[in-house]
Formats: sequence, C-alpha cells, structure tokens
Amino acid sequence: MSNRYIRPVSFNLDDPYEVKLNIHANKYESFSVYVKRLIQRDMEGGLVQQDFTQHEVSLAEDDQGYIEGLI
Repeated sequence: MSNRYIRPVSFNLDDPYEVKLNIHANKYESFSVYVKRLIQRDMEGGLVQQDFTQHEVSLAEDDQGYIEGLI
C-alpha cells in the first residue's frame, strides 16, 4: 500500500480569477505533478510573491465556453 498524504485544492467558481487559475491548471496532464513543480520552484526562490487581494481578469473566448459548462 502506498504511503500518501493528500491535500485537496479548491477553486471558487464565482471568482473570475480562480476560474482562470483552474482553467490554466487543467491544461496539465497531472495536476499533482504541476503543483509539486510549483512548490519546488518556490523553495528554490524562483517565484515572486504577489498580492492577490484584487484581481482583474479577462478570459479568452475559448475559456468562456468552459466556464459556461461549469455553471
């Protein structure tokens, strides 16, 4: 049996910024590997922290159809 610790991530589909994050994350075959690589890059000092309290988001036309399918 595998010894795994699972940490779920949720995306608020009422928040346009989080919808855009979800759309981007879905482009990767393995969400888990993608998140682990982001964590690794952060540990190595490769990511700049930003203030995400306010978001201005414009979605591409192909993303609009995806969002409508979620709602």
